[in-house]
Amino acid sequence: MGLFDIFKKTEAPKAAQTAKTPDTSKPLPQDKPQAVPGDLEKTQIVATLLEVPREERNEQWVSQFLAALPLAAFRCGTPQLIAGPDGFPYFQLFVPQPGEEFQSYVIEEMINGFLVERGYGIVLNPGAGQPDWVLTYGDVLNYQLNGSFFTLESLFSNSSNTEEVVAKGEEVMIGQPSEAILPAHTRKLLKDFFELNGVLGPKVMLMMRKNGENVSQDLAFNITPDLFESEEHYRNMMQTVTWYLPRHYSVVGLDESHVENGFMPL
Repeated sequence: MGLFDIFKKTEAPKAAQTAKTPDTSKPLPQDKPQAVPGDLEKTQIVATLLEVPREERNEQWVSQFLAALPLAAFRCGTPQLIAGPDGFPYFQLFVPQPGEEFQSYVIEEMINGFLVERGYGIVLNPGAGQPDWVLTYGDVLNYQLNGSFFTLESLFSNSSNTEEVVAKGEEVMIGQPSEAILPAHTRKLLKDFFELNGVLGPKVMLMMRKNGENVSQDLAFNITPDLFESEEHYRNMMQTVTWYLPRHYSVVGLDESHVENGFMPL
């Protein structure tokens, strides 16, 4: 898989039932100036790159865009939060026009300030057509944890399977994901998401598998098909929950009775 394959925007997964709508009861930093005013040179880089037709945006374009994005200065939209087609909440940002006076919003500051805690993604230049870029909550979380929106190499299995099968000869070790993998804020958001979709008492564990020299890990949830009205509904749930996680994470569902003292409440 090449670099550009990771960064291609794909259609967002259909929500299992409904995503948590934007919480407007908590005040957003609409009138609070950013601690960092933003790098206007990087803002210009972003603006120039967005003039390139979509069909001409290659790996080099993506690398330059993502390098400039975190510290560039943007203006926010009105309202600040919108629900995307996937039902999840996104903070609207726009590239300012030349000479425009605006309150600066800097993505890196927003991530550390409130995005990760409250569970928001980012949409850049939304409008009648396709937005210029979309960052899911998982992309935002990955930046806070790893200093980049996307991670290419990791121990996660990158498996698309949502049902756990242990191969013959595999060693399986279980434990709890650390704060560096699944912070407390994210655990709370996942708990709320599962409960919103009818899953009571959701639990999680980190499962590491070793087969010879090959080592991989997965996030496992005590979510199984029998909890849902159909297999399709279950798979849809497991796909949708990945919005909250960095894209390189792999998730599986596992019956709690199959693991002794492994799962812990979210």
